[in-house]
Amino acid sequence: MTKATLVQPPQSSSTLPVISYEVAMSQPTSHLFEVTLWVKNWQSSTLDLKMPVWTPGSYLVREYARHVQDFVAKSSDCKQKLKSRKIAKNYWQIETENCSEIQISYRVFANELTVRTNHLDATHGYFNGAALFFFIPGLEKQPIEVAIVPPKKDWKAITSLPVVSGKNNTFQAQDFDTLVDSPFEIGIHRLYDFEVLGKPQSVWWIAL
Repeated sequence: MTKATLVQPPQSSSTLPVISYEVAMSQPTSHLFEVTLWVKNWQSSTLDLKMPVWTPGSYLVREYARHVQDFVAKSSDCKQKLKSRKIAKNYWQIETENCSEIQISYRVFANELTVRTNHLDATHGYFNGAALFFFIPGLEKQPIEVAIVPPKKDWKAITSLPVVSGKNNTFQAQDFDTLVDSPFEIGIHRLYDFEVLGKPQSVWWIAL
């Protein structure tokens, strides 16, 4: 894994929504990631959210949505809870009315230690984006910002995504495909720097 590069926060458009995530893990022994999705500048009466049933490099139907719990949608500009319903096993729809700033919170149970799933305990947190994040149909090409809130000060977030300049533990994906192809590891790591054919490389090691 190469060292993270810095990117500037994306400039918001007057017409396109701005999408960002926060991933917290306040009680690692519960195996629950606490996820918040913000959608700003929303201009439709409903908001559709879908969770992938696939993951990069593994071509089987996945049931990631079964680990989602405590799904709640609300609006900061309308100052109210929004009605939502589950239409299919991986498909939620939210009635947004005239609200433009939408906040969705949910938790994901994570107790399977594979590269295709999520795992969280007292030693570390790992997640695969396809198993943790919703996408908005039609907006898969929009950039997405992800902020990590570690449970302890000495836990660090490692991913191949570039770091957002001026924001702590915050990363930028150019689109949803890039996000789900960039797993995160959070914990106490050792860093090893080396070169291959004159190009700097870094390996982060965590002992479980």
